[in-house]
Amino acid sequence: MYGYYFKPTGLAHLDLALPGQALEYDFKLLKEYGEYLKSDGVVIVSISQMTFINSENEDVDEGRYYEILDRTQIESFRLLDYYKYMYFPGTNSDNFTSALSSKWKGLKWTSHQSWANNGENYAERKTEYVEEQYRKAIEHNYMEQNLEQLKEILEYCQEQGYEVILTMEPVHKTYQEHFDEEVMNRLVFQYLNTLETNVPFLNYMNDERFTDNKAYFIDSDHLNSEGRKKYSWIVYEELKRLGYF
Repeated sequence: MYGYYFKPTGLAHLDLALPGQALEYDFKLLKEYGEYLKSDGVVIVSISQMTFINSENEDVDEGRYYEILDRTQIESFRLLDYYKYMYFPGTNSDNFTSALSSKWKGLKWTSHQSWANNGENYAERKTEYVEEQYRKAIEHNYMEQNLEQLKEILEYCQEQGYEVILTMEPVHKTYQEHFDEEVMNRLVFQYLNTLETNVPFLNYMNDERFTDNKAYFIDSDHLNSEGRKKYSWIVYEELKRLGYF
């Protein structure tokens, strides 16, 4: 989704999330920019079906961190790649591909549009992708690695005096049908349940205020601008009710 939108609440907030970001880089960015957080601030960690099967080493453009992290914190940093990315962006294959794809945007297959077949096509493709990532995660033990990384984040926040909240964002009902309770237990909850912590987990995945309203979504699992405003206000109200503000 778009980042949280807390402007109407009067709260100051810092968004450290990039698309497809693994917990490893969540933690790196938190440590890098933690100085800008109040000592009693609230850190919101978003959990999704990808959290424990994700890896920053899998098809992620680490060049996006060159300007926001020290190079020692970037796993596959190479000086040649750094100079190419920073000073000769036209030679970066991802940028070139993006530029090319924009030219052909008008020719995008109807069947691949986000809401084609009421979002079912997208949900099926995403399911296939997640299951492929799950197989890789089993093979490379990403689940345990990510669980340990989440524990480190929680411990770090406790040491710094931050309050931590785990959240799960709403998805459309078309997506829910592919990621039911059994699937989410396999991908997420069996790992979350091993955490020995009293950190609240606010699960809005099946929230009826969103589930049947396409107007709040870019696609069936990502909120759009209007969706994130509504969702952010709901989270704010819940945190206020729980005594965090």
